[in-house]
Amino acid sequence: MNSQAEIERAQELERRIRVFEELENSKHWPGALNAVDYIAMTLMTLVLVIGSYVWGY
Repeated sequence: MNSQAEIERAQELERRIRVFEELENSKHWPGALNAVDYIAMTLMTLVLVIGSYVWGY
């Protein structure tokens, strides 16, 4: 009843689950944003909004 494609899909799913569990247990997530990144995004947004507002006058 299980085709080869279903077996391969199940193995791939199990592999991905193991990878995510390993990432969860590690301290460092590649590509994760930290507080400095969020502060920089907030400041850039404020500069763009305020700059557009001032430029409109």
